[in-house]
Amino acid sequence: MFKRFPLLCLLAMALLSPALNSAMAAPMTVIKQDGREVTLDVSVADTAEKQRKGLMFVQAMPPKSGMVFPMQPPRQARFWMRNTLIALDMIFILPGGLIGQIVTRSDTQSDKTTASLQKVSAVLELNAGAAQKLGIAVGDIVRMDEVDF
Repeated sequence: MFKRFPLLCLLAMALLSPALNSAMAAPMTVIKQDGREVTLDVSVADTAEKQRKGLMFVQAMPPKSGMVFPMQPPRQARFWMRNTLIALDMIFILPGGLIGQIVTRSDTQSDKTTASLQKVSAVLELNAGAAQKLGIAVGDIVRMDEVDF
């Protein structure tokens, strides 16, 4: 029974997180201002359909994981929480990979929009509170082989 527990956990996460599974997952590194690094497991919303759906209907997301929304060319981003069941941190990434803004949204299933203050090359969504817990802050740098910031 206990030998199968990790497999059952993985299966449960797969069933609970269809949006994460439909997007390519890859490591993302956040280089903090003190030089320390945080590695995240991030799905890439690399098509219009994946970006439209985002994390809608996802019931749980593992720690240190998320979804990144590349935006080329860079533009002002607007996000809502429609059909989003989990609270999120929205991390707005400027061209070059600099984190320019972090917004926590706890108002799940809301149509209220959150807009970036500047043109961004990507938006990273993590579980709400993850940025603070991991020490991710405005001014940190984001790197990822699969995404051109």
